[in-house]
Amino acid sequence: MKNLKILRNIKIAFWIIILIIIGLLGYQNKGFFMAKHSLGLKLPFLEIVHTPELSNALLFLIFFLAGFLIAYFLSLAGRFKSKKTIKNLKAEATSQQDDISTLRKEVETLQIRPSGYYTEPEKTEPEKTKPEEAEPEEVEPEKAEPEEQNAKSMDKTILL
Repeated sequence: MKNLKILRNIKIAFWIIILIIIGLLGYQNKGFFMAKHSLGLKLPFLEIVHTPELSNALLFLIFFLAGFLIAYFLSLAGRFKSKKTIKNLKAEATSQQDDISTLRKEVETLQIRPSGYYTEPEKTEPEKTKPEEAEPEEVEPEKAEPEEQNAKSMDKTILL
């Protein structure tokens, strides 16, 4: 925060120095800037067109403003494109945040056991048994009672 204040003060001092130099340049060359001139434009299909007599300072100001406006209008397309890109990226970010929050809620609901208490997900290592040593402990689904089927399917769902 302190650095921002220092930089802001440096920026203000810089612009004040620039304005003082421009003011001194104008004051010391008042004769040149106050001299009046007329500009002419000669085109083959028109008569010669003359501007009214204007001071050089006014001509400098007119051409400076014309250049500023040309630069401003040429940069408008880029600014509009940037604003559109920013708007689209913000919309995408909010949709991704919504997706993240829904996925977190889904994870929390999957971690709650049917008895109603919250448990941390179990970290189990897969058992290293040979296929011939494994004993079938489950009863086939058609022969099992409905309550056992529901309990086993709930456990499988939670562990996934």
